[in-house]
Amino acid sequence: MQISKSLLLISLFFILSFCKNNKQVVREPISHTRSMVDMQSVNQNRSLNKREEDYIAKMIAQDSLHHYIDSGHGFWYYYLKQNPNGLPVKTDDHVILNYSIKDLGGNYIYTADEIGQKTYWVDHENYFRGFHEAVKLLKQGETAVFVFPSNAAYGYHGDEQKIGANIPLIVQLKILKINKHKNK
Repeated sequence: MQISKSLLLISLFFILSFCKNNKQVVREPISHTRSMVDMQSVNQNRSLNKREEDYIAKMIAQDSLHHYIDSGHGFWYYYLKQNPNGLPVKTDDHVILNYSIKDLGGNYIYTADEIGQKTYWVDHENYFRGFHEAVKLLKQGETAVFVFPSNAAYGYHGDEQKIGANIPLIVQLKILKINKHKNK
């Protein structure tokens, strides 16, 4: 038994001494700097956004027939029909709507007939960012025209069909009916 205890103590000594000498090296944080390509891309996007916003601002200034409202979400709109007593659209509502899409020149990309009447589950479907926000600005029975710079529309991807990369859009949107989400 004495030999077993001695062997056990020696083994324990070696194990502890190996553990003691195993120093863990702390890694320094890696500092990242933006590459020239990244910065060039950022600057190109800023320049594109500025050109689009300037063009849209000029377009709005020349349109004396409509009163444009800044949405606070990076796009502008005006009402064709308001319903002060209508139900407001909220997240999780199911909304029946129709819309059309034009370029800034007023040329139809998609007509309301092409798109057809849609049922949209608010904030849960794959529409462009500006569309999600635009729907929530309207009430049942209202129709408005929205002017989206490309960064609030389909951006550099386009819609992979008729809308190309970095295309600002004009969308006429009408809320036909709201099926309110019931909180449980």
